[in-house]
Amino acid sequence: MSVSKFREELKNILKEPNTTTITSIKKIVQENNYFSLSDADRRSILDQVLRCYVLDIVLSKPSNLYDVCNMWTSFTIDLVRNEMCTAIMPVVILSDMFDVTTMDVCEKMFDHVESNVNVLKEPQFFMACKNNLLRMCNDLLRRLSRSRNTVFCGRILLFLAKFFPFSERSGLNIVSEFNLENVTEYLDENHFDQTEDMPEDSIPEDETKSDIIIEKVNVDKNLYLKFWSLQDYFRNPNQCYKAEHWKLFISHTDFIFSTFQSHKLEHVNRMDSESAEQNMHYFPKYLTNQKLLELQLSDVNFRRYILIQFLLLFQYLDAPVKFKLDNFKIKPEQQEWIKNSITTIYELINNTPPDGVRFSEVVKNILQREEQWNKWKNDGCPEVTKRPPTSDQTDMPAPKRRLRRNLGDVIKNMTANNKVFLGDPELTKLWNLKPDNLEACKGPERDFLPSFDSFFQEAFEQLDPELCIENQYKKVNDGNFGWRALRLLARKSPHFFAQSNNPIHKLSEYLENMIKKTMSKEKVSINQGSDKHVSPNKEFKKESVIESEEVDIAEGIQDENENENNIEVEDKNKISKQIIDQVAAKIGEKWNVLAEKLGYQPDEIEFVKTIKTTPLDQATYLLEVWVEDAENPKPENLIYILEEIQLIEAANILKS
Repeated sequence: MSVSKFREELKNILKEPNTTTITSIKKIVQENNYFSLSDADRRSILDQVLRCYVLDIVLSKPSNLYDVCNMWTSFTIDLVRNEMCTAIMPVVILSDMFDVTTMDVCEKMFDHVESNVNVLKEPQFFMACKNNLLRMCNDLLRRLSRSRNTVFCGRILLFLAKFFPFSERSGLNIVSEFNLENVTEYLDENHFDQTEDMPEDSIPEDETKSDIIIEKVNVDKNLYLKFWSLQDYFRNPNQCYKAEHWKLFISHTDFIFSTFQSHKLEHVNRMDSESAEQNMHYFPKYLTNQKLLELQLSDVNFRRYILIQFLLLFQYLDAPVKFKLDNFKIKPEQQEWIKNSITTIYELINNTPPDGVRFSEVVKNILQREEQWNKWKNDGCPEVTKRPPTSDQTDMPAPKRRLRRNLGDVIKNMTANNKVFLGDPELTKLWNLKPDNLEACKGPERDFLPSFDSFFQEAFEQLDPELCIENQYKKVNDGNFGWRALRLLARKSPHFFAQSNNPIHKLSEYLENMIKKTMSKEKVSINQGSDKHVSPNKEFKKESVIESEEVDIAEGIQDENENENNIEVEDKNKISKQIIDQVAAKIGEKWNVLAEKLGYQPDEIEFVKTIKTTPLDQATYLLEVWVEDAENPKPENLIYILEEIQLIEAANILKS
C-alpha cells in the first residue's frame, strides 16, 4: 500500500469524526506498519490530512460552521491525547478556520478558544501551542478595529491574560513605556471660533433626559481649551517633571477642580437598574466637540473618568518606578500640592452620586493594588510560586505518630469503670466529674440565687417614709433590678403565683407590695424568735404596712375599672372576623410569605399546612392566630407588613 493510498483511507475515515474514528485510525496505522515510517512521520501525515480536510469543509461554507468548529476542535484534542497527531494541531485547525472566515464568524467561533483555555494550559499542550496561539490572537487583533470591535479585542486580550502566566514577559510593559500614539484631538484656539453652532434639534431626545440635575455650565473657550489640554499630560505624565509644563498643569487642574466644585451633581432615579444598563454605552475615545462638553460635565461617569485619570497621574509622579530617569523627581512643595489635590478629588468623588462614598473606597483599593504591581515590576517580575520550605524545616525529623487505640477497646474500658466516653477529652472529663450528673446539678454549691434579705434589703429600707427618698432614685424603679426581682420572686416567693383580681399596672408598685409582704413576714419571724418585746417604732411600721395594703386594695379596684375601659378600647382596635376573611381572600397563596414576615418559624408554617388544606383556610387560620397571640395586633402593624410584601389590595381592606 502506498502513502497516497494511506492518505485516502484517512480521508474516508475522517468524514464522521467520533470516538470510533480514533479506533479506526489506530487500526489503519497497525495494518500499514510495514512502512519504514517513524511515529513523527505518521503524525505529520495525519496532521496534513486533517488540515486539508477541515479547510475544504470550511471553504464550502456550511450553515452550521459554529458546530463544525466545535466538533473538529474537540476531535483534534482527543487525537493529541491518544498521541495520534502533534500537540499544536488544535490551534492550527482554529487558526486555519479564522484565516478564511469573516470577523463576525470569528467572533462567534472564538467561544471555543475561550472554553478550552484550561485544556490548552495543560503541560501536554502549553509549551507546544503557546507561540502558535499568540500568533493567531495577534493576527486577529491586526484585522480588528480598536474603536469598532472593542468588545472582541477585549475578549482576546482577556483570553491571553488567562492563558499566559503572570511572568510571561511578552505580555508585560517592563520598561514602563507610555502609548504616545494615543492622542486626543480637539479644536485649537484658531479653529474654535470658526466652528458652526450645533442646532439644538441635532441632540437626541434620549440624551436630553438625564438622571442628573445640574446648573448649566458656561462652556466658553477658556474652559474648553484648558479641559482638553490636560489629556496630553495624562498621555505622557513625564511632561510634569519639566518646570514650564508643571506650572501650566497646576493652573489648568485648579481651574477644572473649581469648576467641578461649583457645579455639583444631584442624582434622581428615573429608571430601574436593568434599563439603565441597557442604555449605557462605551466609547474608547472622548468626544471633543465643544457643544458636547456641557452635557459631558453633567454626566456622572464622565466626571469619574476625569477624576480617576488625575489619581493615576498623581500616583505615577510620586511612585518609585525602576525605569524612571534620575531627574524625574518632584519637589516637596509639589508633593504638598499633590496631597491636597488628592484630598479634593476624593471629596468630589464622594459628592458625586450615586454611591459616591462606596465608589471612592473601590478606587482606593484599586490604586493600592497598583502599588503592589509596581513593586512586583520593579523586582523584575518574578514568577508567582509557592515558597519552598526553609532549611530548618527540612532538617527536622518527622514527628513520630502515636498509635491510636481501637475505639471499641476505649469504650469497653470506660464502661467497665462506670464512665462515659464522648470522643473529646474535655467533654469526657466534664461528664465524668460526678457519678450522678443530676445530683451534681442539685448540689448546694450550684445554688446561685441570693436570699431575700440580701437582695431586697436596700429596696425595703428605701420604702421607709422617714428617709424621704425620691421615687426616681428608688431601686424598684430600676428596670434591671425589677427584672431580677421578678425572677427571684418566681423561684422563692409563695405570693408570686397567688391568684389576684388586681392587675399589674406599674412594676414599681407591684414590687413595693411584694417586698412589704415578704420582708415584713421575714422580719416578724426573726423578731419573734429572738426577742418577744416589739418596739413602738416597729409596731408603727407594721400598722403602716397594713394601712398601705388597704390603700392598695382601694387603688386596685379603681385601676380595675380603668382596665375594663382600656379593654373596651383595645377591642375596638381588634380586627374583626369579617375583615380577617376578606384579607385572607386577597392574601391567598402568599400566606407563607406573610407568616415569615410575622416571625413564625418554618416548623410552625408546616404545621399550618398539615391542619389546613386550601390556601384560603391557611391564610385565615394564620391571621386568627396572629390576632390572638401577637403582643400588639393593631391593623397598622399588619398594613405595614402587607405593603412591604406588595399585597396592596389586602392592605387597602384594613385601611377602609
